[in-house]
Amino acid sequence: MQRYYFNLTDGYRLYLDSVGVVLVGPAAVRQHALEDARVLLESWMARSALPWRVEVHDSLGTIVCSIALADAAVSEARPLSHSGVESCEWTSQLLECAS
Repeated sequence: MQRYYFNLTDGYRLYLDSVGVVLVGPAAVRQHALEDARVLLESWMARSALPWRVEVHDSLGTIVCSIALADAAVSEARPLSHSGVESCEWTSQLLECAS
């Protein structure tokens, strides 16, 4: 497991995460970055979050993941039902349906 740092940037300023989080791999890093971005979006509802990104760096300073806050928005809309499909759910940015 490795420590990752979830920094915030608007392309000009960089706000560093000095503590970081120990995670098991790329999927966990991306999920944590999405969750951070969604929390930031909720707290900044009145302001535009378009230029802001969560940039994840490893302990060597290499960017391993970057999530735009605008891309982390979650729609409250529910998909329409389709015959032959029992359930649908959003996973990451994809809609997966099981029959």
